Amino acid sequence: MPGRSVPAYWLYGERLTDRFPDALHIEPIMARSSLHGWTIQPHLHHDLFQFFLVTEGGGRTRVDGREHLLTPGSVLLLPPSTIHEFAFLDDTNGFVASAAATSLKRLFGNEPEARALLGSAAVLHVPVGSGEFAGLSATMRLAMSEFAANLPVREFSLAAYADLIASWFVRAMRGARAIAEPARDARAELVRRFVERVEARFRQHDALTDYASALGASVPHLSRSCRELLGHSAARVIQDRLMIEARRDLVYTAMSISQISFRLGFSDPAYFSRFFAKRAGLSPSDYRVKA
Repeated sequence: MPGRSVPAYWLYGERLTDRFPDALHIEPIMARSSLHGWTIQPHLHHDLFQFFLVTEGGGRTRVDGREHLLTPGSVLLLPPSTIHEFAFLDDTNGFVASAAATSLKRLFGNEPEARALLGSAAVLHVPVGSGEFAGLSATMRLAMSEFAANLPVREFSLAAYADLIASWFVRAMRGARAIAEPARDARAELVRRFVERVEARFRQHDALTDYASALGASVPHLSRSCRELLGHSAARVIQDRLMIEARRDLVYTAMSISQISFRLGFSDPAYFSRFFAKRAGLSPSDYRVKA
């Protein structure tokens, strides 16, 4: 409902000052959800990547204003600052693994495209009984056993599990975006820097030529690299980031359409409405009513 204030937690229900000290936190979905009546209210995490696997039950989730059905085999990637909520069926279970970006610095340092691939929220499905499902489930189960124990080199082991779980999602995102062959490091680094710059400047509505110039690349090369690594053009990256923010504001704030328009850098609310409707298939006001 519009007008709600969306809280930021370290883990759901825990203050930001209650940071867990581990490289990886992992728990069963039911451990926290059952305490809250199987309903997790809208919230976000500033510094955490979260990785979910549903093994039993299901329900619904809303991620940045978009609703998704959850069934056994559903996997969720939630990057930092993603607004999300859940309405689980009773006795739903699976795993939720949380890792700060600093815990994944080895992965990001060795695989430059990983940060870009993990930079957008996603809800995917892997068939129960498939090798992909079995592999992720086994890794998360072993990680949870390590997390619960107090064994030597525990922190090193948890960091390794954080890398393994995040790597599974990197591969899943690459597959979901139909990336058929590995990217060269230079091309992946260009896309990573572009995504980071879009995150910092999407409200300024910089022209694509400005982005390319700042990154030392031509527009065709930048867009081609985005298509090969992310599955869509560089212009689409900018538009999608604006749409994410627009959906958030429409669903989670009471701001008027004009206020949202100006906050997102549009000088004309009517143009913003046309921009939104073309991509969402609904006007902003209709989207807010249906959300």
